[in-house]
Amino acid sequence: MPSKCDKRSERENKRSGEDEEEEDESEVRVAILRRSNIVDQLFTKQKMLTEKEETIAAREKDLASATRALEESKSVLEKEKKLFQAQLLHVNRHDEMLRGRVTINMGGTHFETSVETLRQCQFFRAMFSGSWDCSAGAETPIFIDRDPARFAILLNFLRSNLHTACLKEYCLSASRLEVLFLLREAEFFAIESAVDFLEQFARHAEEVEKAFDEIRVNVGGEIFVTSTRTLALCPFFANLLAGFTKRGDLPISAARLSSARPIFLDRNPAFFRILLDYLRSGCDRDVLKYHISQLPDAMVSYFKDDMKNFYELP
Repeated sequence: MPSKCDKRSERENKRSGEDEEEEDESEVRVAILRRSNIVDQLFTKQKMLTEKEETIAAREKDLASATRALEESKSVLEKEKKLFQAQLLHVNRHDEMLRGRVTINMGGTHFETSVETLRQCQFFRAMFSGSWDCSAGAETPIFIDRDPARFAILLNFLRSNLHTACLKEYCLSASRLEVLFLLREAEFFAIESAVDFLEQFARHAEEVEKAFDEIRVNVGGEIFVTSTRTLALCPFFANLLAGFTKRGDLPISAARLSSARPIFLDRNPAFFRILLDYLRSGCDRDVLKYHISQLPDAMVSYFKDDMKNFYELP
């Protein structure tokens, strides 16, 4: 029969064995936990690497797209550069053309000038635009079937940078008909500044010519010679001459008609002589008062009625 000491020893051994088993199980659990953490960490790292690979692939795709866009932009830039160089070459050739010489055969007379000078008028500006060959301009004359003498005047005007002094010098020494002929040439070549000046000069010359037209008036059988400007101061003659110098749409010289057949008025020539003196004085009332004072009293009322009712003078 075992003793108490043996039983106690057995119990202690048993307890020691259980403790050892617990320690072993604890170590196993710790080892399992450690392995689980390591596996989780590995999966986490694997996920991070995958995400980085995807990010790098996306960036590589974006970089490839940006590279293609850059290459396309570079290609477009090269094309624009070539186009610019071609346009620059065209502009340089155009500038050379403007500085180049050209020969104009105007009605058989040759004029040598520059394209830049001629381009100041619309006619030649249209001619030298487009595909005109500037290299043959000076060697091959351009024929235009117009009057060379009048073109010489207009060319001088273009050469003077559209200064009207040369046109004015010509117009002052030329007849009004010649001025009108030059105006037609300026209109043909579409030189606007020359057209404006010549129109104004011709209009002024016509007004001056009409103002100093010699008018012959037959008043009651007595012939009076005066000017259009003088008679136009009287409302009656202003209205009369407006219709007398124009038949339909054709202007007629009052001097030419009145010299062939004087304007006839069946009025008192003595009264008309006073009226004419009054008009020649620039409508000076003192002149009129003087003549009235020289009339017989019986004639004053007749004179005043004639001036008011017929000649429309107040």
